[in-house]
Amino acid sequence: MNDIKERVMKAIAKNALINADKVTEESWIGRDHGIDSIKLVELIIDLEDEFDIEVDTGSLSHQNFANVDLITEYITSKLESR
Repeated sequence: MNDIKERVMKAIAKNALINADKVTEESWIGRDHGIDSIKLVELIIDLEDEFDIEVDTGSLSHQNFANVDLITEYITSKLESR
């Protein structure tokens, strides 16, 4: 597992108020961890701080933030585009 994915999983755990070992690479943040729209906003803010990125409003979609892998792909692309 790469560092970015690990950090994403820790951020999800923090926002879902669960232990980090409960978040897996296949985790769906809503279905598996109860991340609703309010918690999603908080998660995005945490991810922006953690990775020093800015999530643009056009990217706020289920396709980018539904599960660990999609979030990791999105952050990786933001980091590579710097």
